[in-house]
Amino acid sequence: MSKRHTGTLYYVITLYNDMFDHMYGVMGDLAKQRTQWEEDLFLALRLTQQKLSKYYAEVTPTTVMLLISAQILHPFQKL
Repeated sequence: MSKRHTGTLYYVITLYNDMFDHMYGVMGDLAKQRTQWEEDLFLALRLTQQKLSKYYAEVTPTTVMLLISAQILHPFQKL
């Protein structure tokens, strides 16, 4: 994350999406799993993705409208 951006309400959805995109990209690159460290890294990323999905599922049902409204009302976001 850049020095200009902090983990505020405006960036929660964007931050989660960026983390998921990065993990899926790396997991796609490691799909062949030729060496032991690649297999270990793939397993670690899969477990991380599962845990992040659990936290994302807990955050979104109760606060989804708040997060979406904050994203829309952010002064620098352009819809």
